[in-house]
Amino acid sequence: MNFRKKTKAESPDLNLTPLVDVVLLLVLFFMVTAQFDLLPGLKLALPGIEGDSQVRVQANERLEVTIDAAGDVYFEDQSTTIGNLAYHLRRTGASGDEVVVVVSADRGIPYGRVVRIMDILRQEGFNRVVFAAQPGSGEEDGAAADD
Repeated sequence: MNFRKKTKAESPDLNLTPLVDVVLLLVLFFMVTAQFDLLPGLKLALPGIEGDSQVRVQANERLEVTIDAAGDVYFEDQSTTIGNLAYHLRRTGASGDEVVVVVSADRGIPYGRVVRIMDILRQEGFNRVVFAAQPGSGEEDGAAADD
């Protein structure tokens, strides 16, 4: 005699909530840790430097001036001219003691153009200037200068 009741076999229940939570956390982790280009539209061949001479400046304490390979000048990712650079610097309302100006110039830019940018920065009172460079060996630049 079989006294057991016949019951329908229940299908196993799969709880997807923890799986969705883990996937969202992974997506968030990869988004936060991904490296982004500072200026994705501008391709610069920065000069190389030897050693570890990095300067860390917070984003709210710096202004960026970029000169691309064609000689075009950008202030804070906006196209401008050398003549209008002083206007843009004054418009920020920042003083030279408060901020650091980061100059990113392509390796092929004539030295005189970079000096003009530095002169404008000096005239406007921005004396804290750093130059962006590609980490690694600067031997390929030095070899050309020695010849």
